[in-house]
Amino acid sequence: MPIKLVSDRSVLHLTVLVAAFLFVAPAFAQLPPDAVDLAKVKIPEALKSTDLCPVKLVPSIADGEMWTHGGIDYRGSEPGVQASFASDPDSHASRAAEERYVQNFMLAMSTIWCPITDEVTPGGRKQVDGLGYTWESCCSFCDEEMMPENFDEALERLRERAVESFELTGGIYTEGASSPVEGAIRDDI
Repeated sequence: MPIKLVSDRSVLHLTVLVAAFLFVAPAFAQLPPDAVDLAKVKIPEALKSTDLCPVKLVPSIADGEMWTHGGIDYRGSEPGVQASFASDPDSHASRAAEERYVQNFMLAMSTIWCPITDEVTPGGRKQVDGLGYTWESCCSFCDEEMMPENFDEALERLRERAVESFELTGGIYTEGASSPVEGAIRDDI
């Protein structure tokens, strides 16, 4: 006669527990970088056209000269940049639009991208300022390991993704999304 080691009730509880883990755990786990579809990210326009000098591609100054080109307002970072802009306005405007998108992407995504593991974080972990951006770790190991030297390489990787996203999205901004990766997580990974 076989010995029954678990009751039917225990099997039911174990089945429910396993099912809950399979469906809930992935929502809280870190994801590899290629899990994010860079063509579908939702980047808000935190940095506006008047915040970045379109000639020097550095922050504009509060009392810098202002002008409009193609319906977009610009502000300079130093005297004389408006004249420089006028020498090739379309080229300067194009470069400025890309750089603004790249910087906005990096502002939004650094808060959910771990600089150490290069994974998308589940949220709620330690946040650290590094190289002008707020970064969030993905696990307790990274909480302890985050050092200033981690940010140089992480910033390079994030900038590369930002440029790729600009090319894929055409630099379109999305306001009001709950997360920059809302609807952008690939399900084939």
